[in-house]
Amino acid sequence: GISGTSVSNLTSSAAYPNSPTYSYVLTSLFEAGTDFEDNYGQRARGYFRPPTTGAYTFYIASDDNSELWLSTTDQAANKVKIASVTSWTSSRQWTKYTSQKSAAINLTAGQRYYIEALQKEGGGGDNLAVGVDFP
Repeated sequence: GISGTSVSNLTSSAAYPNSPTYSYVLTSLFEAGTDFEDNYGQRARGYFRPPTTGAYTFYIASDDNSELWLSTTDQAANKVKIASVTSWTSSRQWTKYTSQKSAAINLTAGQRYYIEALQKEGGGGDNLAVGVDFP
């Protein structure tokens, strides 16, 4: 029941972030279901633990708007926005906008990094996915 297509419509809602209508666990990929609903927003969050030390590049795809945040530690308080979608993409469409791709980010093997994706859906189809290029 949140109108609009901007992530700010989600984050300014009285229900965000502590009173979600639904809560679920992503079991394998950093990807939410497609064609779920209209006029909603979602936050997907967790930890990224790189298997090797090196430069990682992250991607986000969504319908409608989305933002991808990564922390320099395992704490959400240290997160910075690294990529975004300002209109919409098809599911797993990684290269429609240059803003979908992060800069190369050096990460240390085995360390936990907090990662978060925010997505706001207006009407029509919807999707959210995060991808990563390994070193």
